[in-house]
Amino acid sequence: MLNRVYKIKDSVEIFTQTSDGKANLFLIQFYKINTRESIYIESSQDTIKLLSLLDGKNKLLKLAATYNFEHQSLLKLVSFLLDKGLAIEVEKDYYDNNINNRYLRQIAYFEDLIINQNGKKIQENLQDKNIVIFGLGSVGSAITIILARMGIKNFVFIDYKKINRSHFIKHLYCNEKNLYQFKNDALKEYLLKIDSTINIKTFNEKILPNSDLRKFIPNNTSIIINTADEPYIGHISIKIGRYAWDKNIAMYIAGGFDAHSMSTGEFIIPKTTPCIDCYSNNFKSALKDYKPTYVINTNNKNMQEISKDIDESDNIVLGGQGSIAACSLFSASYACMQIIYYFLGINLKMCARGEYRIDRGDIVWIDLQNKKETCKVCNA
Repeated sequence: MLNRVYKIKDSVEIFTQTSDGKANLFLIQFYKINTRESIYIESSQDTIKLLSLLDGKNKLLKLAATYNFEHQSLLKLVSFLLDKGLAIEVEKDYYDNNINNRYLRQIAYFEDLIINQNGKKIQENLQDKNIVIFGLGSVGSAITIILARMGIKNFVFIDYKKINRSHFIKHLYCNEKNLYQFKNDALKEYLLKIDSTINIKTFNEKILPNSDLRKFIPNNTSIIINTADEPYIGHISIKIGRYAWDKNIAMYIAGGFDAHSMSTGEFIIPKTTPCIDCYSNNFKSALKDYKPTYVINTNNKNMQEISKDIDESDNIVLGGQGSIAACSLFSASYACMQIIYYFLGINLKMCARGEYRIDRGDIVWIDLQNKKETCKVCNA
């Protein structure tokens, strides 16, 4: 350790004050800004001086020689700081790697979240993840944008719709310049402005009962995200979920039409959570009297005529009342935290679906239970 370089984390603040009734001792508080955790120790003026010198520029051996620090005491203090997640080792390329410059604050967050883990390596691992997203509406696109900003590099988009003016209010990447453009193509252009190194494959197609999912989901997929709400998010989730379960790929379900744009938390992880059929059976019971409705202002067009211009017509409102951008961002933000935590191996609130209730100001959770004894998918 003496030939290595260490520094106090950027996300840690240090406060000192004289210790009551104890001569020559100081109360030292370490405050973790990200987690709001405080750690206290009592020590001497020499410790305070050493803490100020742990700036990531000099080896411990040089600090000991220059300021006459006793080796064992120095090593004991640094070991304590590392064990409590208050300091990190500074490797040779710490200040030179571009990944640090772009994601510096995020790396600091990861290092506070997972003690004794190298935040830069966590960030590098995130870049290698492969994400498939079905549905690029207000929730799906927001999830994609957040994950791209966090450093995810590889995406597959599946959405058959084109942009119309009603999308401007909730789709963060939509405007007059890309009106009537396929959502996939517009979002791809948007993300490449954020990070030109992102890899994106697009499919301007609608998922149907006979769609071959092998076309859209590579074998190296890290996670599938489904926010597609047509014909109904539950139907599409069952189709994708069964395929993903068989391929041992996790699936996250978020959003939906109307107020359900604030629904999130439904994580299907093979060998860990109930399967999609178990979840579906729960919802059949909880939502047995619910049927989605469609408000159509079509001037007496028949449904065949409607389907031809459904992407470009401003006279058709699917799902009724709709919602606002804040609803979609709530669901997307929660989803991204869950997805990132899954990648980091952090325990999640699984087997539950949450929906923010505007009238109550909190999240209402529906517990999703395993029906393994009757479920053909889980038993298989």
